[in-house]
Amino acid sequence: MIEEIKKTLNFYDRHARELALKYRRSTPKELHEFILKTLPDKNCKILEIGFGAGREINFLLNNGFKIWGVDGSREFVKMARKNFPEISNKLFLGYLPNLKLPNKYTKFFDAVLSIAVLMHIPKNFHETTAKNIAKYLKPGGILILSYCINARNNEERFFEVLTPAEVQKAFSNAGFKKFNQIVSNDAQGRNLQWITEAYKLIEG
Repeated sequence: MIEEIKKTLNFYDRHARELALKYRRSTPKELHEFILKTLPDKNCKILEIGFGAGREINFLLNNGFKIWGVDGSREFVKMARKNFPEISNKLFLGYLPNLKLPNKYTKFFDAVLSIAVLMHIPKNFHETTAKNIAKYLKPGGILILSYCINARNNEERFFEVLTPAEVQKAFSNAGFKKFNQIVSNDAQGRNLQWITEAYKLIEG
């Protein structure tokens, strides 16, 4: 495992319960509105990569969507399987840049959602990450990607400093075309700014 990712996942395993309480108390209204506006329809099959405390899983289930999820933290996966028993068999342990989901999910999903994940992956693995996401999306499928653009403390978990131009280049090289973007403030009130982008898989 890449050392930066290993450190980050260890952090989430150690702090899963306290972080879950914090994340559930925050409601990113702009993000959720963007998701609803961007997803094709309620019959679409959605994979959330890095579901964490399950905030977006809960939001999507409450809005009638079909959702699968994968996360690299064993504690978050255990928590989600307990909190969402109706989809417990659709929640997997895995992490980018190489998810390694069961083969039946290749080219299976209409949409992929990944919130606050890319910034934990070193830049030199971003194109590999994009190609791995494309592996599980149908041609023409939608990717919703959200990441923080601020420099942050790397002591306990790894944070890459990202720019939209760098992210777009990596995903364009993997066959994605960006078609929408919003900039929003942090839902927890921290002095952070978030970019949320929508891509369509043109090739793959």
